Amino acid sequence: MVIVFLDCIAIAAAWLICINAMTIGRTLRVMDHPDSARKTHREATPLVGGLAILVPLLIWLAGAVVAGAMRDQQFAAMLVLCAAGVGLAGFADDQTSTTPLSRILALLVFLGVAMALAPGLIAHSLNWGSFAPTPLSPVVYAGLIAVTFAGIVNAVNMADGQNGLVPGMFVIWSLCLFLAGDPLVAPVAAVIAAAAVVVLLFNIRSRLFLGDCGSYGVTFVLGLLALTAYAHGRITIETVTVWFYIPVADCLRLIITRRLEGRSPFAPDTNHFHHRLQGKLGESYGLVAYLACVAATSLIAVLAPRFSLVCLIVLTAIYFSFAFLTDNVLAKSEDGTSEQSSTGFGNVVQLAAPETPQLRERR
Repeated sequence: MVIVFLDCIAIAAAWLICINAMTIGRTLRVMDHPDSARKTHREATPLVGGLAILVPLLIWLAGAVVAGAMRDQQFAAMLVLCAAGVGLAGFADDQTSTTPLSRILALLVFLGVAMALAPGLIAHSLNWGSFAPTPLSPVVYAGLIAVTFAGIVNAVNMADGQNGLVPGMFVIWSLCLFLAGDPLVAPVAAVIAAAAVVVLLFNIRSRLFLGDCGSYGVTFVLGLLALTAYAHGRITIETVTVWFYIPVADCLRLIITRRLEGRSPFAPDTNHFHHRLQGKLGESYGLVAYLACVAATSLIAVLAPRFSLVCLIVLTAIYFSFAFLTDNVLAKSEDGTSEQSSTGFGNVVQLAAPETPQLRERR
């Protein structure tokens, strides 16, 4: 009963933050203003979606510890410190733009804090679902996790360019963690899922954006929960890879193509996978297609882990074959007429972006 009561408090807190998003955003000076260039949403929008997930989570954790509903207080303390710390680092970037390096360093610092407070997060091998475990020293494992966390968090942040996209993935991933059945992780995942649903309802109507507080802080917490479930033997590497495959694959492709073009890896553009889907299917159907791919494969991977490798093959085929199919986009010639662009395997890698309307800043 205590957990149910705390869940209701958390949902109410998320709802209150969302319905007062404009006031909170103006008070805290976290408003995203349109600039008629890259940020083409209609009006200034509060960047408080992350607060609407992290604050209820912190309230729930504090209540669970006080009520004795969470016996592993060290685990709760780790989540509180990391959620607040990484969330504040993202919040600082929402107020005044910070450098990518400073954000990555903040991630690594709090990952170190997490491992210090919860040494059980460090496994002694890579546990596969389809292969024998690969033994690793704790130092190598910690280094591998650091690279993985930095990559996943930044990949999700780069994907946050369309209303409903990242909040939708938060709902999917937290539900998957709940279904994994880890007694320590599942209750926390349920709270995040509930708060993310509330944020999704407001974000899909452009009432608020996640902001870096959300894309960094919430993703980091979900990563810690996944790491905990993995350390407890509830999920395998293949399963986690399926969950984050599309945003990470898109991030790697964008970094490579931007560097080949002589641009910063963090330079915004309209070459993301969700842009490709928008150009082919339209904005709404493109969003549904993106989330459907993530949801279907993620749920299969957690409920039937033996099919995780099949899911990875399917995701790879969808990602790159769709890119190939959308190579034939209309390009404007010098005289203003439309002509069909060329195709080829090289274009599959480059993925020249179609011209699609932008709602806000794209990374």
